[in-house]
Amino acid sequence: MISFLWAQTESGIIGKDNQLPWNIKEEMQHFINYTKGKTVLMGRNTWESLSVKPLPNRKNILITSRKLEKSYNNLEISKNLKEILEKYKSTNEELVVIGGSQIYSTAFDYADKLVISVIKEEYQGDKYAPKWDKNDFNLTKEENYKEFTVYYYERY
Repeated sequence: MISFLWAQTESGIIGKDNQLPWNIKEEMQHFINYTKGKTVLMGRNTWESLSVKPLPNRKNILITSRKLEKSYNNLEISKNLKEILEKYKSTNEELVVIGGSQIYSTAFDYADKLVISVIKEEYQGDKYAPKWDKNDFNLTKEENYKEFTVYYYERY
């Protein structure tokens, strides 16, 4: 199963200057709770934006064609996004795609589930959430928080 997880503003902003435009502890805790114990997949820009590398208590997969300056435990590096997606599409193990915008748009057809935090305040940014058709997904759950709402969708 392949899930996509992201936070965005109502207008679709997901990033600014390769960082999150907001600092909402409760939303970050939601991210940690959802991904803990799972496999996360990210592109190079998302990897570089992380303050902790790799993310602890998760298997990390980095899609990049460039070498890293150092090696890390609990990190798999691949140049072949499609190969990774095909592998997880046929298993019960959940692969959580966590960004960035290029990975989301390239891999979106593989998404079985979307977990989207919509930030209630508007922020400026330069990266946008992937465009997707709500007719392809069913809203299965909604969680309201003070500064954001999390929507869970599953592909029909």
